[in-house]
Amino acid sequence: MASAYHMVHYRYFKPHGKAGSTLEVLCRGALDSQNSGVALWQRVNDRVFDVPDVQNRKIVLNKVADLASAVFGEMCLLQSDGFQALLELTANNIQTSSITTAQIFNLQERAAPQNSQFIRGMIYWLAIKNHVFFVKTQSMTAENLRQYLDWLLKVRSSAALPATATLELQAEFDRSQVAGDIGEIRSLKVSGNSFPLSVQAAAKAPPTSTKFTQSAREYARRVMDKSAEFTQAVPIVEALFGKSKAKSLIESLGPNEYLSVDASVKVKGRRTEESREHMKALAGQLADLTDGKVQVEGKDGKLSDDDAILRTRMPFNLPHEGSNFLEFDNVADQLQEVYSRFVADGKISA
Repeated sequence: MASAYHMVHYRYFKPHGKAGSTLEVLCRGALDSQNSGVALWQRVNDRVFDVPDVQNRKIVLNKVADLASAVFGEMCLLQSDGFQALLELTANNIQTSSITTAQIFNLQERAAPQNSQFIRGMIYWLAIKNHVFFVKTQSMTAENLRQYLDWLLKVRSSAALPATATLELQAEFDRSQVAGDIGEIRSLKVSGNSFPLSVQAAAKAPPTSTKFTQSAREYARRVMDKSAEFTQAVPIVEALFGKSKAKSLIESLGPNEYLSVDASVKVKGRRTEESREHMKALAGQLADLTDGKVQVEGKDGKLSDDDAILRTRMPFNLPHEGSNFLEFDNVADQLQEVYSRFVADGKISA
C-alpha cells in the first residue's frame, strides 16, 4: 500500500450562536438542512462556494460523512479556467538557432476536458466537538477552510450561525510542551530550513533601524557564522510573512519589545498583557505560514527541540503510488487517531 506523510494541523473553534453548540453539531445541522425535502448531504451543487477575491476559483465540499462522533469531509479547490502544461514524449528535430539543430519533446497546454475542472488543492478535515483537524495539499490553506465553514454555517445554512458572528479557528500552542515546563511565554521564534533569496538580500541592507540595542547587534555578530547578518528586521519579516501579517506582528509589540532576525524571527523583551493576547492571535497566522518549527521561550526555560504549535505528522494511505489524493476512509481514521492521542497526552481536552 502506497503512503505519504502529511502535517496534521489543529484548530480550536470558539463557540458562537446557540448555547452549547459545538462546531461538530453546527456542521451536522447545516448539512442536515433541507431544500424541497433533500438534505444538503445529498445536494453537492449546493455545496460549491466561490472563493472571495479570487476569480474563477471555487471550493466544493465533495465527499462528506457523518461519523456519529465527528463530521468529516474533503474540500477541493477548483479552477474553471487555465491550462495544464504537458510534455509530449515524441522526439522531434528542430532548428533552435542559426547554428543549432536540437532534438526536443514538444510542450503543450490543455484546458480541462468538458464538464470537468482542474483541482488546485485539497483539504481533508474533521470536526469533533470544537476541535478541528485537517490535512492540506497544494494551494489550499487554513483560511480557505475557515472561509468555507463560515459560508456553510452562515449563508448556506442560516440557522447555524447568525450573520453577525465571527467564525474563528484558533491555532494553539502545545500546552503539554509550554505550560509547566517553561513558564509564561516571553518570546517566540519561527524558523524554517532556509531563507528565500529575497530575505538573504534584505539581511545585507545597511543599518537604519533605531529599534536594535547594542547588545542585540553584538549578539548578531556572535552568530554571523550560523545566521544572516541583520540590521533591518522589518524588511525581513515582510519578506517572510507578507506586509499585512508583518504589520500585525509589529503592532502587537509592547513598549519594551523589539524584533531581531538571525536565521529566524523572534519577538524579544518583556511581555505586556495586550501583547500576549496579540501573540495568541498570531499563533494561528504563524502556524499557517510555515511547516518549519515555531519555538517559544519562557521565564523558566525554553523549548529548543520540539515544535510549540500543536500539530503533528502522520502517514496516510494513497490510492496508488504518486497519487495527488489521499484515501478518504484512511484519513478519517488517522485524524480520529490524532484526536485520541492529543487527548490522551493532555494536549487538548476531550
